Amino acid sequence: MKELYEKSIQAIKEASKQMSISEYNQLAKEKGLLSSESLKYISRKSFVSLCKEIRKERKKS
Repeated sequence: MKELYEKSIQAIKEASKQMSISEYNQLAKEKGLLSSESLKYISRKSFVSLCKEIRKERKKS
């Protein structure tokens, strides 16, 4: 499960733009990643908040 979570987070980091929930879920289905709802449950944050946090960290790096 942790490996899938990390792959899902990496996919969000590598995205060229902020994805909507439906765009992410389509990508997740194609690549075998966790759904937005699963990420929301695991992180205890809304999907949008999680994406913003991840992309903010990416810009700092």
